[in-house]
Amino acid sequence: MTTYDPTNCALHVPLEPLPLLQRNPPGRQRYYFNEQKPSIRYASVTSILSATQSDATRYALKKWKAKLLAEGKDPEVSRLEAARRGSRIHDWFEQWILGHDPEIPEDIAPWCSRLAASALWKKLDHVICTEHRVCSDEGDVPFAGTLDGLFKISGQIVLFDLKTKAEGKAKPAKQISNEAMCQLQAYRICLQENYGIHVDRFHCALRLPRQGTVPRCCCRQAVEGARGALAETLRGISTHK
Repeated sequence: MTTYDPTNCALHVPLEPLPLLQRNPPGRQRYYFNEQKPSIRYASVTSILSATQSDATRYALKKWKAKLLAEGKDPEVSRLEAARRGSRIHDWFEQWILGHDPEIPEDIAPWCSRLAASALWKKLDHVICTEHRVCSDEGDVPFAGTLDGLFKISGQIVLFDLKTKAEGKAKPAKQISNEAMCQLQAYRICLQENYGIHVDRFHCALRLPRQGTVPRCCCRQAVEGARGALAETLRGISTHK
């Protein structure tokens, strides 16, 4: 596998894709299959984090479901609608950040227009990759996932994640933001393992429709904290295998 040279600012060639196939079995957790290592089943990073949610996150979800039920709404329908909306925003963002100038559908315009207006992109050197599948199998629990973006910004390698929230939702609690950092730490491990890439910063953009982007950034010290939190999560999964 060719490693990526972050000192070469002129490099615009996308990373070589890994032979990962995503599986979504009905009623079961998503996982990944590596064509080069068929004996290994990779747990989805998001499924791992969902299975090991903090008490604060579980309580917030319980309150959200109770609120919808009190309003006569179906929480599952709302969840699926949010997932579809999030996928469409991600699709639009990928095309936009790659310079294709896509039209903004009216129903997701509040998210997309404010995302595009972020001052972050004025510092963008270039896009290394978007929607890229990565994996790790050097630890006790093999895992894989799809990162939203890897960019060079102000001379640093930045691992980017986009989260979207519906109208009327509050800004995310610290615990939820920390769990997003764990997700990015997992992808950081994968990038180092497969490409020799050293990530300098995490940037999680929590996209609210009419309030601008709520960024969650962290540099090397905070990245190390996310490493410890992810390691604890994976140890918990490993002891219950």
